[in-house]
Parts: sequence; structure tokens; C-alpha cells
Amino acid sequence: RPKLVREINGIARELGEEKFEKLNFIEGSIGETDDSLFGNAAREHQSGEENKDSVDIVIALHACDTATDDAMWFAIGRGVEVIVTAPCCQHELRPQIDRHASNNPNHILSNVLRHAIYRERATEQITDSMRAILLEIAGYDVQVFEFIGGEHTAKNSIITATKRVMSGSKKEGAWLEERRRSLVELAELYGVKQQRLASLMGESITSSSNLKKVKATGGMPPL
Repeated sequence: RPKLVREINGIARELGEEKFEKLNFIEGSIGETDDSLFGNAAREHQSGEENKDSVDIVIALHACDTATDDAMWFAIGRGVEVIVTAPCCQHELRPQIDRHASNNPNHILSNVLRHAIYRERATEQITDSMRAILLEIAGYDVQVFEFIGGEHTAKNSIITATKRVMSGSKKEGAWLEERRRSLVELAELYGVKQQRLASLMGESITSSSNLKKVKATGGMPPL
């Protein structure tokens, strides 16, 4: 929406150059914002150099479907300290869950998944639960909660993640393996074989692959 971007940039300038001189809105995909928006900030962050313009917080409000995953990966790949996302339109897993329910009439949740409305709700919950586990694997403490009343929008859940200091201890390693097992178990329960953030992170969600790494796709930077 070029027109909308022009309008809100105009509003920012009208509010005062001194107060909002660094507030800019741009049009483009998440993966294309590196140099156009942040310049050398990401590279300097990864090298440990101090930069007052480095990215500290990433916020994604109702980024549609896998755009939320792209925003999370954008933040993870740059070691962003705080990630705040309000997911929307979690469509990616729905065909997989529909197919799994259809092919497994004796599934333990068959009396739930046989109803389309419940498959839709399950898709939202499973998608965001998998995202929460993946953020934990990436080194974040995660919370999922309601941020606004349901009378305003049905898409009222928010995922927040804060960067955790990784110790590299055996206890931590065991915890990460437990998280990975939980991720696989959740995916297999609902017949999910592909999820955008998992693919970008190279995290397997099927036990048959023995947790082999999956090549990141979609043009996003590798970890």
C-alpha cells in the first residue's frame, strides 16, 4: 500500500522532525529490509560492535499467516532482545490438519477434528504453540496471552519473547532436547509435516528424519 505508507510518513513529519525524525515506514517484504532500513546495524550487531541504531525490538501486529514466522526469523537471526507478535490468519497448517483428520478416522481427537470450526481453532492454537516452542529453542523466554478483549478482535493473542542468556550447560542441552521432542510430538499429533519458522530455523518436526537439519528456504538469512 504505497499510498498508506506515504500518508503515515507524512503524519510522522507533521508531528515534528525533532521528535520523530527516525520514525519511518517503508513498503516491502520483511526479508528485504536489511540494507534499505537498517543499513549496517545487523552486521555490526552480529560482530559485537556497538551501534545506537541496532535493532532491539521487533513488533509484528497481525502479520498475515507465515509473515509472522518471517518476522520472528528476522528477529532471531539478528539476536533481537525482544520480540512481540500478534499472529493472524494462521492458514499454513490447516490443509495438513484437514488431511490428517480425514486419513485417521480413529484419531484420539477425531470427535473434535471432525468439525471444521474446531479444526480452524486448533490450527491457530497449534501454529502458535509450535512458534512458542521454536522461540524457546532459539534462546528466548516466551509468554502467550490475550492482549485485548474478544469484542474488539478474535485475533487477540500475543506472543512475547525475551532473549535468554545461554549457558551451554548439560542441563540446558537436555532441556533443549526435551523442547525439540515436544515440538515433534505436537506436530505428529496433528499431522503437521511443514511449518515455516521450523524450516527457516532448520528444526525438524518429524521423528522419521531423526532431527536432521532442513535447509532454510524463502530468501531469509541463515542463523
